[in-house]
Amino acid sequence: MTTGLAKNPTTGEDFAKESSVKSTVSYNLTTAKKYWKKGLAEIGAKNLSMTLLADDTDTTKQVAEYVQGQWKKLGNMNVTLSNVPVKTRIDRSSKGNFQVVVSGWGADFSDPVTFLNLYDKGNSGNAGNWNNTTYNQLLTKINGADSTNAKQRWADMVKAEKILMTQQATIPLYQKSNAFLQNKKIKGLITNSAGPMHNFKFVSMSH
Repeated sequence: MTTGLAKNPTTGEDFAKESSVKSTVSYNLTTAKKYWKKGLAEIGAKNLSMTLLADDTDTTKQVAEYVQGQWKKLGNMNVTLSNVPVKTRIDRSSKGNFQVVVSGWGADFSDPVTFLNLYDKGNSGNAGNWNNTTYNQLLTKINGADSTNAKQRWADMVKAEKILMTQQATIPLYQKSNAFLQNKKIKGLITNSAGPMHNFKFVSMSH
């Protein structure tokens, strides 16, 4: 979940911080190698080859190459990159025609559910067809019974996010950001955390 998107209605704490599962997002090569060897042993393999599907844009190519380099550090892993046009990547993802895929999502509105809904059973964004009964039940509450109870809804969204991260239905890589210069004379410019980057409705120029 991206930082700066939504805050706890009671405490003001950022959702990304409150729902974080440190062990699933922190860098630990030693632990990764341990689980990698354990995983190979479980499937009775000495090595593994896989193809990483990603867009052919400059930024995504760099991300894919970085992931490829990090995975190779585990040892006994061969990673082939398949960089294709965005439309092709989306088509293959929707059909489940991939082993591992790099994708992204930008929030439509400032609420964690814009991300959480992606991993509901049957959602088109759930390319890996991940399915967790408890998670699905929480989403039903979040989008229904919890709608009039902000505190309970928030608690259930935190629970859902922790399930998503603990089971690694998706692996967060980075959060996109933008840098821009703003003249000090410009007042009232709103920078959004979702949707259009800026809201110019209340903009004025001082003299």
